[in-house]
Amino acid sequence: MTSIKKIAEIAGVSRGTVDRALNNRGEVNEEVAERIRSIARDLGYKTNRAGLALAARKHPLKIGAVFPSEGNPYFTDVIEGIRTAEKELMDYAVSVSLKTTRGFSAEAQIQKIDELVSEGIQALILCPVNEKIITEKINALVDSGIPVITSNTDLENSDRLCYVGTDYTKSGRVAAGLMGLVASGKPMSVLILTGSIHVLGHNQSISGFYSVIKNDYPNITVSDVEETLDNSDISYKITKRVLLSARVPDAIYMTAGAVGGTCRALSESDTGRNIKLFTHDITSESRPYLLSGIISATIPQDPYRQGYLPVKMLFDYSLDKQPPKSDRIYTDSYIIVRESL
Repeated sequence: MTSIKKIAEIAGVSRGTVDRALNNRGEVNEEVAERIRSIARDLGYKTNRAGLALAARKHPLKIGAVFPSEGNPYFTDVIEGIRTAEKELMDYAVSVSLKTTRGFSAEAQIQKIDELVSEGIQALILCPVNEKIITEKINALVDSGIPVITSNTDLENSDRLCYVGTDYTKSGRVAAGLMGLVASGKPMSVLILTGSIHVLGHNQSISGFYSVIKNDYPNITVSDVEETLDNSDISYKITKRVLLSARVPDAIYMTAGAVGGTCRALSESDTGRNIKLFTHDITSESRPYLLSGIISATIPQDPYRQGYLPVKMLFDYSLDKQPPKSDRIYTDSYIIVRESL
């Protein structure tokens, strides 16, 4: 069985230094501490997590979180997950400071992140805009000792610790498969309403959708792709305009939020009631429309766990600096129709 003595011999340091590094007691140069932790991992050394958790009570962990939740009911469940995890870890001095934005502005995200850093956060959960300056910001945070977990959507080329959220490519493929079943080989035109081209997850959903219809359902064509910015007022206006146009689609696929606006526009029109609508998730806004049949089917993406898991994982990481076994933790995706409720 690997011992602290063995690790100390390999690292060329004292047993006391190894103990302080592995038990996160400070007073050890970070480069030396990381070398010790790396040796311990390679040797399969297991720290006393119960002891570490008890010791953590003396060292409060403040986690920051930034989500584009303003005006978007999807994130209600994400935030509930964050607060539940925070409550469960309250005895270990864990707290979460949440900052919110409206829409997908990289500059607004950076402003909120800077506010959190000024508050003294030691870790960050971020639903990132897919922009180079956000990647650079994440990398700078990590370099300064603040680990980052991306939630709900990812930045794959950043130095984030891991991603927790949907496999959006798979979700898009599922949506295409549903439409293929509904079309039954007949021609079907589809309008795609996405949130923002600056969000990786939204783009991945579209990519997954296209890959399936291209290979398996040549009878399905995409008439257009438009951005709603997860704003129901915008989705309402887009849908109303489309319903009055000469090219009314047979179906609409919404990759992100703003579902309420489109549902409202469809429900106000006899033509709209004949359009098949496929969405993601169930919110207080969209649930009545699923029950009434305006939404044909929805594909939930487990938003609660997208908030809950990152808090738990950052607490675990704070104990022994062990990275997650995978850098992508996918939440469940499944299909719900009205009869499921």
